[in-house]
Amino acid sequence: IEYHFPPTNPNWDPNNPTQRLLITQYQRLILFGVKNAIPKQNNFSKLYEVVQGKSEDPSAFFERLCEAARKYTELDPEKETDVLIFVNLFVGQSNPDIQSKLQEIEGADVRSLDKLLEVAWKVYNDREEEEKKQQEKEQIKLDNRKE
Repeated sequence: IEYHFPPTNPNWDPNNPTQRLLITQYQRLILFGVKNAIPKQNNFSKLYEVVQGKSEDPSAFFERLCEAARKYTELDPEKETDVLIFVNLFVGQSNPDIQSKLQEIEGADVRSLDKLLEVAWKVYNDREEEEKKQQEKEQIKLDNRKE
């Protein structure tokens, strides 16, 4: 340790290639220590600000959620211990139509992000069909009123 972190001034010469390497190594170790010495503060409120937009697809929403988690917390969607937190965030902050379908899922699928994304995509893709059906119903009502 004293070789890399001498207790007194080592008088390393930056013009000497060997000593220059020691200086560079010393600087890198100091920077590593500064970056990693204090644990990252978790700011969960930033995660709850991430909400799915009306026209945002489920994968883009999940990616924004993961990005916010990496930036503001130490949560990782790949970690088995953190998956349940991501499941709850994804379900709770999805669009209402998607959210209602996700809440209907039962069994082991509730804890599977892949299954949740699959259902969310299905609901997202079915929106157009639902809108067409709704427009057809409204058109039928209008036609019936004209008669």
